[in-house]
Parts: sequence; C-alpha cells; structure tokens
Amino acid sequence: MKTISKVFVLCIILTVSYNTNAQVTASSRPLLFSNFSANIPTAAAELNKAFLSAEGSLIQLNFTNNFSITGTVFSSVQRYNNLSSVIIKVPSLQNSLLSISKRTNDDNTITYVGRLINEKYADGYELKKDNYGNYTFNKIKTEELIQDF
Repeated sequence: MKTISKVFVLCIILTVSYNTNAQVTASSRPLLFSNFSANIPTAAAELNKAFLSAEGSLIQLNFTNNFSITGTVFSSVQRYNNLSSVIIKVPSLQNSLLSISKRTNDDNTITYVGRLINEKYADGYELKKDNYGNYTFNKIKTEELIQDF
C-alpha cells in the first residue's frame, strides 16, 4: 500500500510540474527589423561620419546597399579627450535611436561601439567588432537588454 501511494504522489507531482510554466512570458512588443538581415557589415569610415556632424544636423549613413539610415543628430558629446558619443534619431525606423561611441585607445587605434534600438519594439542591432577589425551590426532581442517597458 505504501508503494502505491508513493507512486501516486510521484505521478501527481510530475503531472503538475509538467503543466506549470513559471516565468515564461512572450514579448508583447512587435519586431521592427524582421525584414533586415541578422548581420549588417559596416565600414568604420561610415561610422566616423556620425562624429563629423553637428548636433541638430541631418545625416545619412550608408552601411550596405539594403540598409542605410537617415536621421537627425540628436546628441553629440565629447565626454573625455578619448571618448565621443553620438545619438541619431531615425524617423524612418519609427524614431529608433542609433547610439555610437568612439573611443581612442592608448595605441591610437579607434574602437566603435553602438546600438540601434527602439523601446517599443522587441528587436534591435548591436555594433560589434570581429577579430579582423571589421564592424557588423548584429541583431539582438532588446527584451534581454531593456527591462520593464
């Protein structure tokens, strides 16, 4: 009798745990960049154009034939002598923000980092540099980066 009740309790526990989905949420935000490639190659010269534009000016950055950005320089800040940041508001992408930072390293090489995101959408892009010095915008899920929207 004891064995039957133990098996019965084990079956109930397994059934309950199998049907329980704790902490699983589906994103309620739509995708903005679903029609674009997961990886977009980017030239460093094109990224540098953002730092040559004054705050409030219109700028166009042509990353590839299929992906170019036209927007207004929302903010341009020289934080330190080796760090500058630019934020570009892109109306054609539902007012997404392209944030690019440029750092001059101790060996006088330049490193760019950045993101293209919109808080109303579940996807975006992050700028990454590979081992060969090439830059690529890689698609990201913004709900993994931005919480509580």
